[in-house]
Order: sequence, then C-alpha cells, then structure tokens
Amino acid sequence: MPGFEIFDESEKEQINEVMERGFTFRYNFDGMRNDVWKARELEGMICETTGAKHAHLVSSGTTALTTAMMAAGIGAGDEVIVPPFTFVASVEAIVFAGA
Repeated sequence: MPGFEIFDESEKEQINEVMERGFTFRYNFDGMRNDVWKARELEGMICETTGAKHAHLVSSGTTALTTAMMAAGIGAGDEVIVPPFTFVASVEAIVFAGA
C-alpha cells in the first residue's frame, strides 16, 4: 500500500507505545492513563505546525466530513450539491448532518 514507506522507527515506537498501554480510544479511562494523552499531544502539534486555533482527531474520513458539515452549520433544509461521481462518504456526511 503506498504510504507505508514514510514510516520510520520513530512512528513505529509511538504506535507501539499506544498499543502497549492499551488505550486506543481518544476518550475515557482518565484514571488509568497516567496523564498520557497521545491524541491531545498530536492535536497540539497539528495546531503548532499549521497555526490553527483548534485541531480534533477523528476516526475516519466519513466522520471528518460529517464533523465539518455540522461545524459549518449545515443541517435540515440545506441543499448540498455533490458531483455525480464521488465517494459514498461525501453523501453519507450530508445525510448524517440532516441536509
């Protein structure tokens, strides 16, 4: 799969650390994390790198599109136009947002 070659030992170590701790979820298990919040750390790094005020990691492209729709205030009664040839998540996000 294209892209695998960009991962080096640093990325592998970070992934292994997350997997060894057993906390692959962004939320909950606060008392068991020993103040380790990899997702928050990465969100902070994204903000620093891009100059964005906020960053929020999500689990998929579909969730990212849905979150963007809702953040933009798109909802019931709104018309959203998509090309006839697109990935299904583009339309699913519109449906999930209620538009």
